[in-house]
Amino acid sequence: MKKLLALMILIPGLSLTSGVKQEVFQSPMLIGEGTLKVLMWNIYDLRLYTDGTIFSWQNKFMLEFTYKREVKKDSVVDASLKEFRLQSDITEKEIQDWKGYLEQAVSSVQKGDVSIAEWDPKGKIKFYYNGITPITIENKKFARAFLNIWLGEETSRPALRSLILGSN
Repeated sequence: MKKLLALMILIPGLSLTSGVKQEVFQSPMLIGEGTLKVLMWNIYDLRLYTDGTIFSWQNKFMLEFTYKREVKKDSVVDASLKEFRLQSDITEKEIQDWKGYLEQAVSSVQKGDVSIAEWDPKGKIKFYYNGITPITIENKKFARAFLNIWLGEETSRPALRSLILGSN
């Protein structure tokens, strides 16, 4: 019974992921993956996909988050704002302006939920949550800063960055 329940929880996330990957990429390729751990807790698994090319900011890619525990929207927004402050090219005014984008795009999640952040090099980012119509933000600097939380050289999690970029 527990296995059946676990499978039922995972199926919506799997269909979201495969559906979005099929919509965005003809031949999705996994670049790398890792798990965000905070103290002793696993928060989410993270996977980086491209369209079959190497990872580049000049190409579309997506980060897929599979949550291992409940995470409240306010926690995600606050953590994102904190991570923005670690990036040297972002002003406090931009951070305050971007809080509205985060409020619009981020959702609370439960264990087993899947979310995706899709990068479009034309200057936008799409946020997908469990099959809900994606939220699109058309601000290239915000999009890049948000994804730099995991992919940027100034990330607070360099080991996770190496894993998802396939550097290990």
